[in-house]
Amino acid sequence: MKRTLILLLSASLLSLLAVQAHAEPTLGGACKREGEIANMPIGKLICTKVGKVMKYVSATGGASGTSGITPDKNVNPIALKAYSSYNHSACKSKHPNFNATYLTSPSYSPALLAKQKSLFEQAMSCYSDYFDHAVSINIALVSQNDYEFLAAQTSDGKPVFDEKRLSWAKFMMQRIGSGAGRFAGSAGWSNETNSAWVLMVDSSTSTSPDEHGAAHEFVHILQSFSKSAFFPFYGDGSTDADYVNLPPWFWEGTAELFSYDSISSSAGIFSAQMASARMQGKESPSLNKITSTIGVISTLQKLEAPSNQEANMMNYALGSVACEYLLATYGYAKYWTIMKNAGVYKDFNENLKATIGLTQDQLFSKAAPFVLSQWLLSKF
Repeated sequence: MKRTLILLLSASLLSLLAVQAHAEPTLGGACKREGEIANMPIGKLICTKVGKVMKYVSATGGASGTSGITPDKNVNPIALKAYSSYNHSACKSKHPNFNATYLTSPSYSPALLAKQKSLFEQAMSCYSDYFDHAVSINIALVSQNDYEFLAAQTSDGKPVFDEKRLSWAKFMMQRIGSGAGRFAGSAGWSNETNSAWVLMVDSSTSTSPDEHGAAHEFVHILQSFSKSAFFPFYGDGSTDADYVNLPPWFWEGTAELFSYDSISSSAGIFSAQMASARMQGKESPSLNKITSTIGVISTLQKLEAPSNQEANMMNYALGSVACEYLLATYGYAKYWTIMKNAGVYKDFNENLKATIGLTQDQLFSKAAPFVLSQWLLSKF
């Protein structure tokens, strides 16, 4: 009896181990939830729909990662247009309007530094033309253990990071130190030093940066530079009032949209990246149960400042889909105009009305069918 029980338990254990081994994510392997991410030794894999089945595809493509990626013809037409509307050629050029100074802590991994610098150089290329003159930018690359290093950094005798920014930096470092994240970033425009700044905190255990982080933070530089005429902007972590003429769904949604668009080499990869952006909605259980266009509109209307943590995650997840529709429908030039108009109009409705002829609520109504179609692909 005991021997039979041991054999049964052994068989069950072997069966469980076999299931676990079979379930390990592989490039081209089956998966269940679109947008789910697996960080593997070969790189980041994203669960996406390929034809009629769900598969893991490479987040970046390339010679070893193109097999199984959704062909462009199978991508939603609006998503395809959002990808095609983005100015990808700019990302392959120089960046004459950025003079970058890297502030790298001694403990930052050299291997990580080389990869991170490459991503920042590409991001600067993507958005150099946005500025009509050369600007300086301080890029701080640190780990969760480098607060003192960060506090000691100066530019022309002035602190790069003032008390408010340092307070936000400490919060990010504590979160990463507690295991609540692998990286965190922040960026903005400093009126004090008349320069841009970026702070990227990578876990001291990381060997590879998040490939969209640098581009995401550069979009925030564009946004804060545009609106600095109205608000003393500090970047992420500043008071909610600073978001008043660019609502948080547009603020973070734009940064997610443009960053993923800029690093994607095909519409299929872009579609998979946007699916991963939507998956951040799983951290908003009281807001992510959207099953109708009315639900899309009412939820987007809730994403106003000030916000709680759940609403903040929806700014990334749901806001990025609304922004995807905006880019596809009105084009790259109009989208830039909306961002630049943040320095012209204090009210976002005024901005939208002048640029695309719609109020925010009218935009939500038009975008809702597409947003819903994409949202329902992700199972929370």
